[in-house]
Amino acid sequence: MVKVKFQNTGAEVEAEAGTPLKAITTAQSWPVAYGCGNGLCGTCIIHVSEGKENMSEMDEMEEQTLEMMCMQDGDHRLACRCQVNGDVAFEGM
Repeated sequence: MVKVKFQNTGAEVEAEAGTPLKAITTAQSWPVAYGCGNGLCGTCIIHVSEGKENMSEMDEMEEQTLEMMCMQDGDHRLACRCQVNGDVAFEGM
């Protein structure tokens, strides 16, 4: 099990490694906005403050969307496109 912390509220949960972050945030009713749900709109952008190395690798769609938003800095991710593989802490934008 991995620990996922939502820094906006301080809430923390455990999840199976490989769980999509979108599934975790929606199950917990954490306020992360999901527009299109597939990485095109960028509404679900988050800032990963701890455990960036524990997130799944970015796919091409996520890279392109973050680049378009000038947020391709390694600290920002799209919650709809990534999975957690280890402990992480993030903030909703």
